[in-house]
Amino acid sequence: MDVKGQKESGGISRREFLKDAGILAGGAAIGSTIFLTACDKAKTNTETTTVTQTKTIIVIPPADQSTGSISFTLNNKAYLVTVEPGWTLQYLIHDRLGITSVKDMCFGYGACGSCTIIKDGLPVLSCMLLAIECNGAVIETAEGIAEANHPLIEAYILNNCMQCGYCTPGLIVTAKALLDNNPDPSESDIMNVMAGNICRCGTYPQHIKAVLEASRWILENK
Repeated sequence: MDVKGQKESGGISRREFLKDAGILAGGAAIGSTIFLTACDKAKTNTETTTVTQTKTIIVIPPADQSTGSISFTLNNKAYLVTVEPGWTLQYLIHDRLGITSVKDMCFGYGACGSCTIIKDGLPVLSCMLLAIECNGAVIETAEGIAEANHPLIEAYILNNCMQCGYCTPGLIVTAKALLDNNPDPSESDIMNVMAGNICRCGTYPQHIKAVLEASRWILENK
């Protein structure tokens, strides 16, 4: 059977098929471009609205019926948030509120100390604490310590405590909690308190020097 016979009996030629397929593919590509552009505009509008509305108190809309609301103070700012039962405090602070100093080097096993925060005056591993349990808590991170111009920040810089810097916030927070409760610690005190903080770059001796220097400054300026 020849091609002409196929076309006369209701079939289509190879050229017509490729032409029609090209039109369909082109239309789909144009439609996808328009759709993606609209999504980008919607995303931009949403982000702009969020930034405008976010001030001292942040409200996160509930995701489902199993959520609950908590309020707490974080770095001297009041927060009201809606959280899910399985959220850890580390996830809430880092991923939802954007406080990036609260790291997660050990994937939530509580083994590295990089997610340490101060909760109600005590150093706590935020990856091991559920956010829903923190209603009414007073929480402090490295950002709050820096904003308060604590002498630890300058001491850490002068003593070159940072290499990669990943562990630094957790160590500073741990040291701040120690100095709050014991402004005149010994080297042994510092080593015992910081035993749960892993420094992959191995600058442990410099951390001890920095804490002792900050301690001297605190005692001299009491």
